[in-house]
Amino acid sequence: MQQSTFGQRAAFSLYLRTGRRLTAAEIEVKFNPWHDEENGRFTFAGQGRYFGAGGAGKPETANMARQVKTPPPPGNGSAENMSVPGRNSARHPDNYAIYTVRPGDSLSRIAAQREGLSAADLAWLNKQPIDQPLKVGQQIKVPHQAYLDAGRSAKNKFVALSHYMDTHGGKLPPNVAHPPSLESQILDRPGRKESKNGYDFHIDPVARTHKVHGELSDGPIAPRSRSNQAQAGKPDRRQGKDDGGHFIAARFNGPSDSFNHFAQDRNFNRGAYRKLEDDWAKALRAGHKVAIDIDALYQGASRRPYQLNVTWTINGHKSTKRFANEAKGAHNDER
Repeated sequence: MQQSTFGQRAAFSLYLRTGRRLTAAEIEVKFNPWHDEENGRFTFAGQGRYFGAGGAGKPETANMARQVKTPPPPGNGSAENMSVPGRNSARHPDNYAIYTVRPGDSLSRIAAQREGLSAADLAWLNKQPIDQPLKVGQQIKVPHQAYLDAGRSAKNKFVALSHYMDTHGGKLPPNVAHPPSLESQILDRPGRKESKNGYDFHIDPVARTHKVHGELSDGPIAPRSRSNQAQAGKPDRRQGKDDGGHFIAARFNGPSDSFNHFAQDRNFNRGAYRKLEDDWAKALRAGHKVAIDIDALYQGASRRPYQLNVTWTINGHKSTKRFANEAKGAHNDER
């Protein structure tokens, strides 16, 4: 009776849309009464739970469905153990610790205790709405840092392997288990060279200046680019601690282009590096020739150099000094 009513509605709906009338014989009714009790999805016959067309299950078939069981994995017949997530799952007990919520805690605050963990990740792991406040005393699952690191490492290897194959005609690297990092594959490519105001700048594929060479000139004083100074080294620039420094200072006619700028520790910029530049300027005023070579060293893909290796010659006399891009004493004036 109910199927007949459903078919009549379907036929009437078709008539409203197309003007076509169907006979009872032409009405096709499809109905799957088997559903997974946990997620409500359709299953194969005999699996899950039977829900009749009217919403009520047939006792005998419902009981039969409950008796259908998936064979346990070899060596482990415990139904309790079968409910434990896989070893690599974030919900496996070995992969998280229990944290008891304290006053003032939030998902974001708890997630900040782990590198690479977001509030959304915690909400998913704990089946908690992300906008629902936590309760003091509530227990929250927090992934171990080792688990997060392992996941990130696996992802990075997959991305690196994919990039290698894309750039090598589909070929696998010699060591598939440890492919060259994406970072090295990109940074090891040839960069470009920019020459301006008598200086050569060697720039890598991600727009970082690695080498600078040239003979210093005693003026003219080049214009500054406040925009390039403000953007230098971002997003790795240390807020409130770095200046937008120049590889070649404006007083030596250093260009205002972005490739002549880097995130430079403020004290280093106005201290040790400023003193070295003063020595160069003094030599120039005395009529000496000053040639410089600067190597900027970076950690990984950071846009902020951690060290400058500077070599300079004054009338053929060569000197070398390494500068860590850290505080070396403060001066109030700028370069």
